Amino acid sequence: MDELNNSKILLKKAVGTISKIEKSKPITTATPQLINEQSWKDAEPGIINSGELKKMMYSAIDADDYLGKTAPTHKLNKEQAQKFCKILFQTKKQIDKILKEFGFEITGGVPKLNENSLYIVGNKKTLKNLKNIEPNLNIISTEGVLEPDDMKIINPKINDKALIGIEKKCNIVKNQINDLINKVNPSTVVVVVDKNNNADELIYNSAKKHWNAIKIDIETILD
Repeated sequence: MDELNNSKILLKKAVGTISKIEKSKPITTATPQLINEQSWKDAEPGIINSGELKKMMYSAIDADDYLGKTAPTHKLNKEQAQKFCKILFQTKKQIDKILKEFGFEITGGVPKLNENSLYIVGNKKTLKNLKNIEPNLNIISTEGVLEPDDMKIINPKINDKALIGIEKKCNIVKNQINDLINKVNPSTVVVVVDKNNNADELIYNSAKKHWNAIKIDIETILD
């Protein structure tokens, strides 16, 4: 209970800080948009998702930290903006889950998997996770980089003999991707990037060159 009370106190401080800033801004006449044209009056009986509510509260506190870090201008550079917006997207996802318990189905804002695209991932674990979400997904796992020279970036000490085998594997995987593209004729080639996998960004760079691929972050798909 003490931890929850402390969270409430911090959250109230966060809201208080935001309120003070908003009061100093000019009043606008913009009409607020209701999500999916729904309002709180459409709520159905349900159970509060306490786990997501707690996560949401902590996310709000993390977002409030940026007010102090960037005062008095509150301007964010590229890196700061990415981190701040990541917190907001996480908060939105948590709010959506809480609202779902009361009959609200929120859509939009998060990239969705679709059967018209071809997805490239760096390992079978990610492949399995995405297949669990969308079983009919067109997806292939590279199980490593797509260019042998990229392996030198990951492992500078790799020897030339090992690189010969990696080059053969890279060519096989690229041929498999080409075959899939010819078979599926995807609308888009998408590389799913995991920041914890050093090879994923290298895979994306290669896929962008060969197939004009785009990338999405695994965190925007998985909870």
